[in-house]
Amino acid sequence: MTRELLPAGRRELSRAHITFYRAVMEGVDLHKAWDVYMQLEGDFTETLAKATMGWVRQALIQEALATGQAPLIGLFRREPWRVKPAAKPTLTEFASRFEGAGDFSEHELTEMWKEEYGGPDRAEARRERLSQRLRQALQLLERTTRRQPKREDPVATWLAPNLAAKLAEAKLDTIGAVRDALSVRKTPRWEEVPGVGEVWADRLERWMDEHAISAQAPALPAPLPDASQLVPLERFKTPRPPALRLAAAQGQPLVARAPSPYVPGGNAIGALDDKHAIELWLAAKAKNPNTLRSYRKNAERLLLWCVFERQTTFPEMTAADAIHYRAWLESLGRKTPEEWAAAGWRMPADAWFGPRGAKRHSTEWRPFDGKLSEGSVAQDLLTVRSLFEFLLDGLVVQVNPFKLLGKRAAVRPNVSELTEQFTGRSFTLAEWHLVVDGLGAEGCSDMERRLLLVLWLGFACGLRASEMLSLTLGSIVPGEVWRLRVTGKGNKTRNVPLPSPVRDLLLAYLERVDVRPEEVLRIARLPKDDAARQAPLLRSRRGRRREGGPAPSEPLRYTVLYESLKKHLALRGEEIGRRDPAAAAKFKEASTHWLRHTCATLALKDGVPLNAVQRLLGHASLTTTSVYVTEHEEALMNAMEKFVVGASRQ
Repeated sequence: MTRELLPAGRRELSRAHITFYRAVMEGVDLHKAWDVYMQLEGDFTETLAKATMGWVRQALIQEALATGQAPLIGLFRREPWRVKPAAKPTLTEFASRFEGAGDFSEHELTEMWKEEYGGPDRAEARRERLSQRLRQALQLLERTTRRQPKREDPVATWLAPNLAAKLAEAKLDTIGAVRDALSVRKTPRWEEVPGVGEVWADRLERWMDEHAISAQAPALPAPLPDASQLVPLERFKTPRPPALRLAAAQGQPLVARAPSPYVPGGNAIGALDDKHAIELWLAAKAKNPNTLRSYRKNAERLLLWCVFERQTTFPEMTAADAIHYRAWLESLGRKTPEEWAAAGWRMPADAWFGPRGAKRHSTEWRPFDGKLSEGSVAQDLLTVRSLFEFLLDGLVVQVNPFKLLGKRAAVRPNVSELTEQFTGRSFTLAEWHLVVDGLGAEGCSDMERRLLLVLWLGFACGLRASEMLSLTLGSIVPGEVWRLRVTGKGNKTRNVPLPSPVRDLLLAYLERVDVRPEEVLRIARLPKDDAARQAPLLRSRRGRRREGGPAPSEPLRYTVLYESLKKHLALRGEEIGRRDPAAAAKFKEASTHWLRHTCATLALKDGVPLNAVQRLLGHASLTTTSVYVTEHEEALMNAMEKFVVGASRQ
């Protein structure tokens, strides 16, 4: 929920006022509640306290109107001390006294309550209902986004009328002027401001420290960041606000507090800043390493954009910010430097790009390694929308600005469009043969056999790297036609044909890790929860085991798979570079996902139906392939067997 700014001259209603009002309503002594929450309003007198309660009540009514909560007005018109909890316990409170309360029916509990407290008192029941509704109404308005005090605000906007009048008489009309005067006061008594002594000066300083209002000259424009400040999430340090940086440079001591809601108890998940909020979201939502990498990548891009481009925080983001972020993603890498500068972006587009495959600890790392496709932009926005949904539930933000963008209509490409989309990042059939030629020869190393299997799993089965790494011995489904049971995005499971050339490579590789074909067949018949079925299919430590030592059993890691494949492709590129420099550059750029694109492109050209390719790749979205029509598994397997056998013989 958001609020409009108050009209000029009207005082702001703070959370302290609402908390004070609720405490009195709950039966806390008026004097005690004043001393705890209202010290900045003045020394306690019953007249002043009740007058303040009346003002808070009127302010709550005005705020209910301003925020579209008109039904709450009737609640706030009641005197809070007349809406006290009932003297008798509610039925729920009464039931909590009994250890076995769940064994009683509601009727039995009601009868027991009546025996102890007599018949129901309608007036008390009504007061109890009113108290509960008023408590909920106050909680609703307390969560309303509240403007923080600023240096340029008039003192009357935030301070009690008597105190504001004394400060104005001393020509201290704004909050900033008061702070500057406090920082140079010559004596603790603050004799320069008549009527405001040491006690009040100290209270004012504490209040301004709590709201990070520092004594300073006007903030200097923030210098443009350089590319070296674009670092991964784990190395990112949340910058202090410009005001605090300048004050620190001038040697001024500050006891500053981060702006709401990043204060102790300010949100339900305990987030300390935007970075910490992302880390909490990843811990809660990223269930596997592959999801973690994807979510972290998209979230850290938004974080860096907010800090260095938009100069805002997650709680401050609006729908306009979300629209700008979408436009920025769509334009990045697609405009000339002149067009980019004319669009008004602070940092050059090139600053955001680094080499493909750069390590996260490397100084070459950047948030992007190339411009994003339309689908990648959509995925990026979908991820940060999920992030803000988590922050909304955790009371870190008041609105999900990315949800307000809506969803764009899906594009349904045909076969030629899909083929063109994949062709730019895939191999031709001749190039594919260059990739695999010579691998798997007699006497080759175990690492080479594993690499050959990885290449064919990507090319013939269309598997993602994450899907290959998730395969276990239980994923193999033998039969007249062999299959792999693959878990893809969203933990969705699909059956993927295992063409005979790839099946033979798989069995040969498994024999090298001491899993013979008969063992594969035995494991396939075991119950799904049997431990033997959970053994990884692709193993690490290939080629490094001692003669006669135990077979490797640890699963292959993503970085090892990725780096070994990149190295192999780069070497093949160098081999053909002398006669075809363009092909060499293409091989150097290629990665594991190119195998999947190659599978789709060549299968479609070979006549495999579009919907069969969609089923093979696990694309459930119409935005990726086309209208989904169920394809019989047998037809899909026959089509892929024909295609892969043909491709392996040419």
